Amino acid sequence: MKNLIKSIEKFETHHRIIVFFIFMVGTIVLTRFFVFLHNPNPVLFDFELHHFDYGVLLLLISSKFLLFGPKNYNFIYLFTTAIASGLIIDDYYFIRRSVVENRELQLQIYNATFPSVVIITLAVVLIVLFIRSITKRRD
Repeated sequence: MKNLIKSIEKFETHHRIIVFFIFMVGTIVLTRFFVFLHNPNPVLFDFELHHFDYGVLLLLISSKFLLFGPKNYNFIYLFTTAIASGLIIDDYYFIRRSVVENRELQLQIYNATFPSVVIITLAVVLIVLFIRSITKRRD
């Protein structure tokens, strides 16, 4: 098991952008699939929770670990940040457009946000690649 973790860590070290992108897109695909099957939005304190909220919470937690956590778990922080980014990107535009009282229309509006999610995902990847290329030139 320790060898598996070491090999994953080595792969992650050399392929951070690819791993980030795969986990972010995978999160979006899985979230879309599960929401299509069942759309549970629990209500807490009269506030309906979406996967956007879970993504923000996960991102806040993983950023704290990136700042203050042990450095030998950076590959786990990368995975959680990618998952959080996928959850946030997938639900952001839907939340902005879903101020609709008719609950039957919410799933249709959510499915209509797919093109914007793809565009935002590509923009995030391009920004990450741009930042990576700038930092590589400095090294």
